[in-house]
Amino acid sequence: MVQSTPHVIIYSHGFGVRKNGRGLFTEIAAALSGAQNVMFDYSPINEEANTLTMKPLQDQALKLRKVINAVRAEHPDAVIDLVCHSQGCVVAGLVKPRGIRKVIMLAPPEDFSEAAVVAWLNKKNGVNIDVSVRTRLTSASGSTTVIHPEYWQSLAGINTVKLYNRLARFTKLRIIHARQDEVHGTAASAALDPLISLVTLDGNHNFSDPEDRKRLLYILQKELTIE
Repeated sequence: MVQSTPHVIIYSHGFGVRKNGRGLFTEIAAALSGAQNVMFDYSPINEEANTLTMKPLQDQALKLRKVINAVRAEHPDAVIDLVCHSQGCVVAGLVKPRGIRKVIMLAPPEDFSEAAVVAWLNKKNGVNIDVSVRTRLTSASGSTTVIHPEYWQSLAGINTVKLYNRLARFTKLRIIHARQDEVHGTAASAALDPLISLVTLDGNHNFSDPEDRKRLLYILQKELTIE
């Protein structure tokens, strides 16, 4: 009996959440149970204080690179796919990983400048963020996200479209936009490389509605299942 090809899916999560934030990746993993699903947290978490401290993007990129290299070392013959959400898409673009079969980006930002991120957080949290000092943001669930100035400095010079276009030269890249994305909007830049496959589905930034998430899972099952 011929053994099936090993399949590993690595997940790159977004801003201010844990690897299992809002159940998005855990539901995807459950729908793709035939693969080995690898999730990890980008930022240090103090469980007792329920606090997450944001790492600069370059530190997050280094962590993703280490995870990919560890997976390759453990499973040298595996097919490796990468599923990213929101800020996690930017991190993947910074890494420029080779040897990845497919990269799926869910609700990726096309403007991830300091000004854009600050504007979104100000609107979401009803605060005026000063990027020169430490910021503490408390969510409705009671968790706290701590952002140091080093994080904001790491956003300087980030051009997400260039990152995505460069990544598409080395791997098959599909971007799935959320039609009702309240965080990044849905407008796809005309500067995106034609090599990038674009899909727009109903849903908010996290595809939270059960029917929207069900449609997303259906697409991902088709995209990431090995025949």
